[in-house]
Amino acid sequence: MFFARWLGLIVAIFALLPAWLAWQSTPNGGLYLGAQTAVDDHMVYAAWMKQAVEGRFFFENRFTTAPQPGLTVHLYFWFLGQIARITGIAAASNLARGIGTYCLVILLAKFILRLRTNVFAAKLALGFAVVGGGLGFLAWQNFGVAATPDRSSVLTTFLAGRLPADVWQTEGFVFPSMLGNGLFVASLCLLIITAIAVLDARHSWRPVLPGMVAFGVLMNIHSYDVLLWTLVLVAFAVAQLSIRRLEMAWVGRVVVIGLGAVPAAAWFLHVLRADPVFQARAATPTFSPPLAGLIVGLLPLVALAIAGISVGAGRSRRRLVASIAITLAVVGLVVASRIPVEGYWVGPLGWGALYVASLALVTLLAREDTGWNLVMSWAVVGLSAPVFPALFQRKLTMGIAIPWAILAGVGMATLMVNRPRERSARNLAAALVLIVIGATSLRWFFREFTLIQTNVANTTVHPVYLSRDVAQIIRHLTGLTGRKVTLAMPGVPYPSDNPDVFASPYLPDLNPVLAGWAGAVAPAGHWSETPNYAAIRGQASRVFLRATPATERTAILEHLGVQYLVAPVPSAFPQLPLADLTRLGRVIVSGQQFILIER
Repeated sequence: MFFARWLGLIVAIFALLPAWLAWQSTPNGGLYLGAQTAVDDHMVYAAWMKQAVEGRFFFENRFTTAPQPGLTVHLYFWFLGQIARITGIAAASNLARGIGTYCLVILLAKFILRLRTNVFAAKLALGFAVVGGGLGFLAWQNFGVAATPDRSSVLTTFLAGRLPADVWQTEGFVFPSMLGNGLFVASLCLLIITAIAVLDARHSWRPVLPGMVAFGVLMNIHSYDVLLWTLVLVAFAVAQLSIRRLEMAWVGRVVVIGLGAVPAAAWFLHVLRADPVFQARAATPTFSPPLAGLIVGLLPLVALAIAGISVGAGRSRRRLVASIAITLAVVGLVVASRIPVEGYWVGPLGWGALYVASLALVTLLAREDTGWNLVMSWAVVGLSAPVFPALFQRKLTMGIAIPWAILAGVGMATLMVNRPRERSARNLAAALVLIVIGATSLRWFFREFTLIQTNVANTTVHPVYLSRDVAQIIRHLTGLTGRKVTLAMPGVPYPSDNPDVFASPYLPDLNPVLAGWAGAVAPAGHWSETPNYAAIRGQASRVFLRATPATERTAILEHLGVQYLVAPVPSAFPQLPLADLTRLGRVIVSGQQFILIER
């Protein structure tokens, strides 16, 4: 654990370094938003934290004016809201992310120690799990999920123009999550606590209560992971059954752990039935990309894992069959899913067949080591879960790099068993492999600095820093009591000849910021939180355009119930045909770029 503690501390420092330097570089009079990646999502989190600061436990969706009962409960952001009373929202988010990062490394180390392996293999597995990725560094881009024409390569051509998942899919990989999203880190901590409890519950009831609590909180803060872990645990049970090591008392204790999610699941279903806004939010499509991109984003880890399995083939015909079977399965998934498909890749029957095949595969890979069987089940099911035919399927990639990284670490250690045992040579080989496996994580790290230096989030329409004008408007709105329905013009990225190079947004999209930082209701705020977002975003844009008839502008404002307008000053944005809206109400904050109008 000494190694894990130091690794956790080092990784936490690196995870927080970009945000700390960004905070130190905040322009005079401006505000740092606290994040560079997925700023719009972070503003959703901030809106919940803001409500917790206001003393609320049940949250409303502040990205729409549609009627809603306000029943959402989110324990993680409610807790951060209590911290934010003292530190502010950005500091609370980053503080939690740093602490969560350290805790996740320690928990991963404890989980890996449940495997029957040596110290060298455990250290490799932990290092691979923390920084592990795939071949994304060979097709790297700072923006987007599709390869730009000027950066196409053999790899992106093979993926039908898409980028490997490790370039853009934060939740599937540990260090990108540590770098960019505290919610993902907290969810992974809870998931690993549950996994440890499942293993330890084999011989005792003592770990059941911590497992129940962790699983219940996980259901509340990131419910998708509960479905993923349920699928994994079924596969794990099949693996144990295949080697006749599935005790009924153990099954009973694991079922009790699972019951910890029931209260949160029941409340989730109640909110889903009672809240039409939540229904619309839950119905937002988040389809998974082709599995080929995910597997390429894991490829070095998968290759090392399979190679490690095959080493024992001479001593076990079953392992030989297993290594061939898993290789064919991975290759088959890559080939079959290489061409993008709109919507679900497979329907319910197709996915059911794929899951049954996964169960068959885990029986071939099962060993006497229960820790191995759980990790292996997670790895195998992790490749079929992301095509589960439901709208949220992309979320089921959560932490997929972890089991493959652990198997890769054990696999590499196994491969080196019959090699010369000079420690220096062994460590050098491990370091070289770690560099390759961690290359994409390094690209993620440096992308943060690129985004900070250019003052543009990876969304391209949100800045990293709020200008002096906007900061003044945010402070004024924050000081107002009661409901504040506020509208700003949707963002416009800065024109660029290079599709992977963006400057600070020409006109920043302030709508999510108004909800997250000012506690306002922003009816055109977020692509998945705002029902009918595309239509409402179009209406919001027309409010600020010069060509829009006055009657239409008024009708839109009345329909959305807008009380305050954050209007861009036309002379500050000459490339846009903006209207002068000062006649719509009283100007209460006047700046060089933006003004705040009270209607």
